[in-house]
Amino acid sequence: MLRRVMVSLFDSLVGLLAAHPSLTIGVCFLVAFGEALLIVGLFVPSTTVLVGAGTLIGVGELPFWPIFLATILGCIAGDSVSYWFGWRYGERIRGLWPFSKYPQVLIQGESFFDRYGGMSIFIVRFIPGAKAVVPAIAAMAGMRPLRFTVINVLSGVAWSGAHLLPAVALGRGIRVAHLADPRLMVLVALIALVLVLAWFATRLVYFILLPRLDRARRAMIARLVPLPAPWAQGAVRVLENRDGLFVSFVLALLALLALRLFSYVIALLLLAPGLLRSDAAISALAQSLRDETVTHWMTAITMLADAQLLAPIVLGLVGLFAVRRQWAVAATVFAAAFAAAAFEPMLSALLAQTPTAQAAGAPAAHLHATGNIAHATVVYGLLSLFLARAAGGRYRIAVYLATVLLIALIGVSRIYLMAHSPSDVLAGLTFGTTIVFIAAFLLHGRGLAVPRRGLAALVLLAALVVAPAHLTLGYARAQKLYIVPIPVVELARADWLGGAWSREPPARILLDGDYGEPMILQSDRPLQALVTPFLAAGWRLSEASQLDSLLGAILPTKTLSGHSPWPLTHVGRIPLATLLKPLPGTPARRLALRFWNSGVVVTDGAGRHPLILASVAGEELEPVTLGWSLLEPLGLSAAETAAVRAEAAGLLGAPERSPTVLGPLILPAR
Repeated sequence: MLRRVMVSLFDSLVGLLAAHPSLTIGVCFLVAFGEALLIVGLFVPSTTVLVGAGTLIGVGELPFWPIFLATILGCIAGDSVSYWFGWRYGERIRGLWPFSKYPQVLIQGESFFDRYGGMSIFIVRFIPGAKAVVPAIAAMAGMRPLRFTVINVLSGVAWSGAHLLPAVALGRGIRVAHLADPRLMVLVALIALVLVLAWFATRLVYFILLPRLDRARRAMIARLVPLPAPWAQGAVRVLENRDGLFVSFVLALLALLALRLFSYVIALLLLAPGLLRSDAAISALAQSLRDETVTHWMTAITMLADAQLLAPIVLGLVGLFAVRRQWAVAATVFAAAFAAAAFEPMLSALLAQTPTAQAAGAPAAHLHATGNIAHATVVYGLLSLFLARAAGGRYRIAVYLATVLLIALIGVSRIYLMAHSPSDVLAGLTFGTTIVFIAAFLLHGRGLAVPRRGLAALVLLAALVVAPAHLTLGYARAQKLYIVPIPVVELARADWLGGAWSREPPARILLDGDYGEPMILQSDRPLQALVTPFLAAGWRLSEASQLDSLLGAILPTKTLSGHSPWPLTHVGRIPLATLLKPLPGTPARRLALRFWNSGVVVTDGAGRHPLILASVAGEELEPVTLGWSLLEPLGLSAAETAAVRAEAAGLLGAPERSPTVLGPLILPAR
């Protein structure tokens, strides 16, 4: 309890570090010192503060080296003081609180030291609580000070780096993603929240609810055993799980609870227009957070619920058990999968006919592609049951957790891509869960023997052959279904040249509505006609994807040449092309000229021409350590921007009637 209170207090402390950087060095030293200190370290959680400080370093709010050195010195000093206590007081430490009340703490530490010797100082550094006693035990055991000091220093450097460096990378990723696309961070946070909730819900059931239910079961058995009544003895038989009765009872209860929840969701869909309005609001929020890079990943994830992938898994399971003549298992798997596959068409047909849906303004038809969340829940749920049974008790929770997270992620992807509304997903999840529990109830107690080798071969075949083949062959089709087309506005060329060009944004627009660097060019020429003159003049075309740019902005580098450009967007759109050129006399700085799709089409008698915008930004390498640097955006002066604009005017043959240097070049097609 005390440690949990301390964690809560330290969480609040992290929020103060960014506001008061001068205090951060001292705080990091104290928490690293305190967690390594004898007795005190049992209650001081340093991880929370150091991860928070590392994240703030990554986002550029705090300096790296002072905090890193303070953390190293703190943990070294804490272990040194603990070692001194063990050398100075020896066995008398056993009489101190809390060791006098909890002697097993020292006993476990001694056992650890006896097993690993001097290396226990290094290993235990990464074990909270235990590292507060092992240095003292090492001194009590007669470990020499010089040897202890060497291991103490090396482990302090490793421990500090293990806490700070991943957090710095996380903070750097947050900063890059926010600057490139502020909506991306909101979206990632929402997805992470859903996955964390699913993970905690599974752990809550497995590690807290089930053990408590088991204790309650044993207590009820103890009360009922002395009673001679037939009902009491029957209840004891069920509670003792004779012939698997208790597990069957629990599975039946879970199936009924899931069915009740599913019925409640269906009733709301049929009778409550508020749920459909909520669907519309949540779907609109998902679309407002839409990001092109995330859409690609979500499309791949949602394809894991397609029938082209699920059907081979079902057929493989049915065949696997049919070959072993386990006909009941094969029939149960087939019936469950068939019921799930037929669920969504029936639900859609039912909801389409309800006056409630029409009154709420629900769309007449949903985009359902080839798979549904109920089918995915049933297939992956049944597969997890067989895998958990084959893997054994120690790995079951990992199998269940992975399955829950996969299904949750598929559900998020369906909502994000508008393949289903949130209520569709909820109904599918509850229906699929009901089917899985019913199937588990029917299969329990039948002497189910899972063929481990056959099941392993099926999983490997699905993961390494079927899934990659489906993603490769079907991605283009899925992309057409799920990617939202960019709205196109038509503009007559005469109007555009006559002054409508001024309606276009004067600068790159971030997704939070702020302006970035100015637009220096507007043209309805083909993209290649704009890019080629720059390439001939020494500019280099970047081949990096948006994901490459994100990783390149996060990870350190030694050279600017060939490094991916900073990931930027304009109204959520990634660049059509990015050209790079070093700034004269500054090898650590360069220019980045980006061409953007404006969403406007210029029309004339000859045809339709997309209007392309161009902006120029600067990038530079900021040294970190040992020759490594991080890519940072560089603000260009008005003179530097004007120089690039003048170069573009010369290369592209801008007419003299183009606006002044403060406005964009207007380059009509020739």
